[in-house]
Amino acid sequence: MPLLWLSLSILAGVLVASALVLPAATWLTLGGLTFMLWLLGRRLIRSHAGIGQRFTNFPHSIQRIFSFTHPLPLPILLAFAALGAARYQIALPDLTDPTMLARFNDQVSIFQVDGVLVEPPDVRATYTNLRLESEAIRHMGESSFQSVHGVLLARVAFSGDWRYGDRLRLQGRLVTPPEFEGFSYRDFLYRQDIYTLMDWADVELLQRGQGRPWLAAIYALRDRALSTLYRLYPDPEASLLAGILLGVETGIPRQVSQAFQDTGTAHIIAISG
Repeated sequence: MPLLWLSLSILAGVLVASALVLPAATWLTLGGLTFMLWLLGRRLIRSHAGIGQRFTNFPHSIQRIFSFTHPLPLPILLAFAALGAARYQIALPDLTDPTMLARFNDQVSIFQVDGVLVEPPDVRATYTNLRLESEAIRHMGESSFQSVHGVLLARVAFSGDWRYGDRLRLQGRLVTPPEFEGFSYRDFLYRQDIYTLMDWADVELLQRGQGRPWLAAIYALRDRALSTLYRLYPDPEASLLAGILLGVETGIPRQVSQAFQDTGTAHIIAISG
């Protein structure tokens, strides 16, 4: 039960921070002061001399604030709410940062962006999604790159021989994720820290093996398991098992995926389901 109340406090802090814009340091300071005041109040209540004795003569409602009550003391809940607010502010992108990739969004210019694939390519029926951690950018026609940071989601019209850890050079226009009626693709990507899209990009492979070795080994093991599934079982059974066991849902036929959605059992396909 205490975990539930702490979680609700953090969520409340997130909601407050979304409406009341304050620096993360301010929220952390408020949370720390609240916690320190609570500790001081409890110490004064337990004291039997001097100011502590006078403090215990305060009304019972004041003492309850600094005592363990059900479900949790109010200062503790307020401190965790401040932590939630600080976490929300830290997660927001700093669009004033000149090295933020999103600052180049929605310009007429064509850009070249160098970056490293942070996960294997997401191969779809008619296109492939590439998710890169950007490193450098330049306008077409310029001779030098400038450093940038931020995740870029690029869509290309074909499937190449790319893998996790490849350093690629993408060329195209940078745009802000769109919003559709009834669905905000922008918010969906923002929750994944993606603030920039590049549609139908041109791709050039620059270098391999630039990712984390342990993560590359995990992806290689997953690819080997995927190949084994397709060797042992026919489709659509193999693709269904790949989605359930490995989280690779791209091979599942559209009609099979639609059948799971129509029956309310689509969560079974997801690896977390």
